Amino acid sequence: MIKVLVCCASGYGTSMMMKLTAEKAFKALGVDAKVENAPIAEAKSSAGNFDIVITSPTFVSTFDSIKDRVKIAAVKNPLSQPEYVNALKESGLVK
Repeated sequence: MIKVLVCCASGYGTSMMMKLTAEKAFKALGVDAKVENAPIAEAKSSAGNFDIVITSPTFVSTFDSIKDRVKIAAVKNPLSQPEYVNALKESGLVK
């Protein structure tokens, strides 16, 4: 099972939409994943416990210190399932 963290600035509305879209993307790919959402402030301290962090391009550099052990992916449109699928494939976690 892949552990996924999605995060946005406040961790409420957008990250919940990101969570739902990411879950759909993993399901479409036939991949078992546990997706959690969090605000960026919380995500900074917990991201090391996940296989991949998905966030907006604005926050990608927030995770530079862990990018050697955790995949970091950016999506511009939090509701675009195809964008999540592409980000997941580019990360190398799914084929």
